[in-house]
Order: sequence, then structure tokens, then C-alpha cells
Amino acid sequence: MVYEKDKIDFKVLDNSNCRLIKALQQDKYTRNWNEEEIEHLLNKGGGHGLIIYFSKNPIGYCFFRNLMDEVEILSLEIKSKYRNKGLGSLLFKKIELYFVDKKIHRCFLEVNENNNLAIDFYKKIGFVYIKNIKNYYKINNSYQDGLLLQKIYI
Repeated sequence: MVYEKDKIDFKVLDNSNCRLIKALQQDKYTRNWNEEEIEHLLNKGGGHGLIIYFSKNPIGYCFFRNLMDEVEILSLEIKSKYRNKGLGSLLFKKIELYFVDKKIHRCFLEVNENNNLAIDFYKKIGFVYIKNIKNYYKINNSYQDGLLLQKIYI
């Protein structure tokens, strides 16, 4: 891990800062959420999230929704220049504190089968493959398969 802990901070995603998500969305494989969709999920759809800051600058986020005793990760992203420094893992560990507090038993997500960087990251933090989802993503007028991954908590 290559980062200075005293320069890292986290803020809960809420209506006042959800516009930051749009600026942080860079990955061509992930669904880009607009501010209205995020606000709707935060206010009515069981949505939660956390933004990670480095030297007071937002560098990534995790956005998820609570479904009873399960959580679906809707989007997790770290700006490209901050990747491979342990910051994504640190962000997810912070999110997992919420899972423990809320007695979450399962966390799942869908990821584009061609997004090897994300797949490797999710495997590194303990997610396992469940199944393929045919034609799940529409990118540039063509369809690509998704992978369903999960992590079980006891």
C-alpha cells in the first residue's frame, strides 16, 4: 500500500455531495449514474455510499443499495491515477463496517466480463464468481456479458 493515511478521509454520500459522483465516473465499462438517479436511490431506494478523499480531493466512491440483509454494489470507482495503491481496498473495508453494523449476510455485484481490472480487484477483496449474465451491458450499440460476483458474510 502506497499512501499516507493522514491524507485520507471519507464522507458519506448524500444529496449535498452526490454531484461529485458524476465527475468521478471514468470507467467505460460501468453505468454512469446521473445526479437525479443517485438522489432517488439515496432518498427512496435504499441507496448508500461513501466518497474517499486524498489530500482533501475526492478520488473515488462506492455506491450501493441495501436490500434487507443483502447489499448490491452499484458502482465502485477510484480515479485512474490513484489505482493500485490500496485505496480501493481501503474504501471497501470502510464500507464493510456498514455491512457488519447492519448485519449484512451477502454482498453482490455485476461486472462487465471485459473489465479485467475490476474483476481482478473484486477477486482480491474476496468476491467469487457466481454466473454469467448474457447481454447484460449495452456499450456502443452492442451487448456484452456480465459476471455476477458475490461475497458472503457470516
